[in-house]
Order: sequence, then structure tokens, then C-alpha cells
Amino acid sequence: METLLLDRQRVDEIRRIEQVTGRNDMLVWLVGKLEENVAAFRAAFVEHVARGDASGAVRAAHTLKGTCRQLGAQALGDLFADIERFAKDGDYAEAERKFDGGARLIEESLTALKQA
Repeated sequence: METLLLDRQRVDEIRRIEQVTGRNDMLVWLVGKLEENVAAFRAAFVEHVARGDASGAVRAAHTLKGTCRQLGAQALGDLFADIERFAKDGDYAEAERKFDGGARLIEESLTALKQA
């Protein structure tokens, strides 16, 4: 079964929260923060690894996995789940390759969220 690029139900939940709270910029703000965190991920991951902070490397991937899934970026969440798994296994080079290889998915996912 193919993973969804975007889970519309998650996006719709955020839109309902926007309506209830009167904050129509919530999804835009959350997607902007996600974009910043994804852009900073590789450097932070490499820094954790260089310092021997294995748990920090895992945590960085885990946090983005959860954030992506909460916002409805399912495939992107799966990418960070894979990165987290490689980091837990101590295969940091493969985790970095997975991240670098996911550039198109990252771009497509962020674009889909911005257009949601």
C-alpha cells in the first residue's frame, strides 16, 4: 500500500481548530516552522553524531517524524521514521543518505501542505 503524501483529515482538523479559535494563520505558521526545522535537520543531525550524541540524533529524527504526521505529511513522517530507525541502529551514514535522497519528497510534501 502506497503511503499518502498528505492526510487530508489531519489538515482538516487543523482548519477546524483555526475556525474555532479565529486564528486563520495556524496551519501556515505550523508549516513554516516545519520547513525551518527540516532545513536545519541535516546540520543538527551531523552535529549530534560528531559529538557522539546518539540519543540527540535519534531525537531529532523522532521529533520531525511526529511533527510531520501531526500536520498530515504522512510520507514525510515515514521518511523521518526511516531516518530515526537508521540512527537507532547507529547507521548514521545511511540516515544522512536517506535524508538527502528524500529531497524531492520533502519539497513535494511542504508544497502540498502550503497548498492545503
